[in-house]
Amino acid sequence: MTQLHLPIQRTRVRLILSSTALLLVVLLILFNGPITSARSGVRRIVRVEGELEIAYEDSHGHSRLVYFVKTATKKFEVKFSRTPAQTLRTGMHVTLTGVQNTATLELNSGEVVETSGAPLVAANALGQHRVLVVMVNFQDKQTQPFTVAQAQSVMFGTTSDFYREASYGQTWLTGDVYGWYTIPVSSTTCDTTAISNYAQQAAVAAGANIASYDHVVYAFPQNACTWQGRGSVGGSPSQAWINEWFELGIVGHELGHNLGLYHSRSMDCGAVSIGGTCSTDEYGDVFDLMGAANSAHFNSYQKERLGWMNAGSNPPITTVTASGTYWVDSFESGTLIPKALKILKSIDPVSGSKTWYYVERRTASGFDNFLAGNTNVLSGVIVRTGSESNAQDTYLLDMTPGTTSWYDPALTVGQSFTDSVAGVSITTVSADAYGAFVDITVAAQPCVRGNPTVSVTPSQTQWMRSGDTATFNVSVRNNDSGGCGASSFNAQATVPAGWTSNGSVISVGAGATASSTVQVTSAIGAPDGNYNLSITSSNVGSSGSFGSAAATYSLVSTLAVTSSATQTTYTRNQTATVNTTVKAAGTVVSGATVTFTVTKSNGATVTSTTTTGANGVAVFKYSFNRKKDPTGTYQVRSQASTNGVSGTGSVSFVVK
Repeated sequence: MTQLHLPIQRTRVRLILSSTALLLVVLLILFNGPITSARSGVRRIVRVEGELEIAYEDSHGHSRLVYFVKTATKKFEVKFSRTPAQTLRTGMHVTLTGVQNTATLELNSGEVVETSGAPLVAANALGQHRVLVVMVNFQDKQTQPFTVAQAQSVMFGTTSDFYREASYGQTWLTGDVYGWYTIPVSSTTCDTTAISNYAQQAAVAAGANIASYDHVVYAFPQNACTWQGRGSVGGSPSQAWINEWFELGIVGHELGHNLGLYHSRSMDCGAVSIGGTCSTDEYGDVFDLMGAANSAHFNSYQKERLGWMNAGSNPPITTVTASGTYWVDSFESGTLIPKALKILKSIDPVSGSKTWYYVERRTASGFDNFLAGNTNVLSGVIVRTGSESNAQDTYLLDMTPGTTSWYDPALTVGQSFTDSVAGVSITTVSADAYGAFVDITVAAQPCVRGNPTVSVTPSQTQWMRSGDTATFNVSVRNNDSGGCGASSFNAQATVPAGWTSNGSVISVGAGATASSTVQVTSAIGAPDGNYNLSITSSNVGSSGSFGSAAATYSLVSTLAVTSSATQTTYTRNQTATVNTTVKAAGTVVSGATVTFTVTKSNGATVTSTTTTGANGVAVFKYSFNRKKDPTGTYQVRSQASTNGVSGTGSVSFVVK
């Protein structure tokens, strides 16, 4: 069976960006109005709001990362003028401004306004992951390239075993397989939206509850799609499309994208391991399932992003801050001994983001047993780089640049690597089946200030009344270099006139994270609405070092409750239906308690209580009894409440 990633040799790939072309587009917009094209017609500047979709399309040795925004009526492919933020995830609500060209939105400024978030990678990669596999074929190609039992074995056997081993027992897969179903789509097209929509319809009709799964995987016979696998980056649920080849090398890779991972690359710098003129290969890491491998463990940079290493009781990574000899344990073993070394390479002077060297000791065990016979890797350690600022920037380095193969990149026993710019030297002292001793030399670190990273929870309060105090938890990461030591950070909020805020000061070590609180009290009598706050944390000893995060204070004094009956007049052989919509500050409220009180024409009353659905609507039905229910006018009062805020609506109808 064909594999997703083929063995690769050293290649040089260069990406050249033209700032001149970008400037020309901007000038045309500014001075000539809408851009026109003989082939595509009018191109105009638009502002689009909708749900973001990010997906990788993976084929043999080639990859395409695509972005879409889905509005209520249309789906646009988004073309960024520069690399977008790696914090973006499928399912985020975004606002984009760019030039519309038919179904494409070209972002000249790269502007992205995030209005609601999605979980970070590390927040959703642990524990049981529920997977729904839906197998479909086409109206003109009704073949079944594998059975239900084979799909179950690959997904909940091999792939789940891989994730359990690679995560040191912290992540595994459970779920169901549905199909085969023939859908009204031709195999001569590549329409992933149609495939997913029809597949979900068929699975739901068969009893599947899509909302109960973390991932939905669509499997189908080979069609016009030029890729073997397609996976969304994040999403709830995330989605993956498998074109014919249902096997670990593809299924496990696309699930990695679903968890938020990008590819694991290699960097070729010619006659040296790093420095000078270098080229990169998108799938170049041949020792990683997110690179060119078909079964290998994710590298330590990727595992750290997933929260599988260096968090809580997980296997740790040793961050090297002083020269010395360090032990690094066998990467595949499940012990709580450090599985990697992490050595500072550089710090971005503007953002404070760091780039690190990662050192691993790989052995031929478990899913890494393909390394058996690789004397180079088994005799040393593997070295990579990883960037905090860009999730795509992880690179396998070649410690034997004199050869053309990427299967001998290890720094073997007795061999040294030196980065004179970073002041780092790495020497492998010994290596066996249990791990390796590595000698590390690091230069004294200067103090380089960086802007702190600030995050706030909750990002939006529950409904507050005027005069109420909201408490925000502020997390501050000190991005100063290790040579700076600890610093004090002042957290405070910028609030509307008449409001008050109480900040706090905390001490945070260089490279460490600490939390404090900021309290915001709204003004008595402030009108209802969502108030945008800016919460800033600044370095007390360095006025130019600060970071901020946005939060929303939702102020609601009363709920807006509107009720309507489906008819103005009923007969006593009918059922009356009353729909009540509950809103707070213009936004529908789900889960609000609504009590309906019906006052009949003779003064008798009937009550019923229910809750609003996701659309903010609660429904009350009343079936009339000819003997007990009189004719005349009926009044229905709807009393809604949530989080201590209430509101009332009413409606009347006539019974004949």
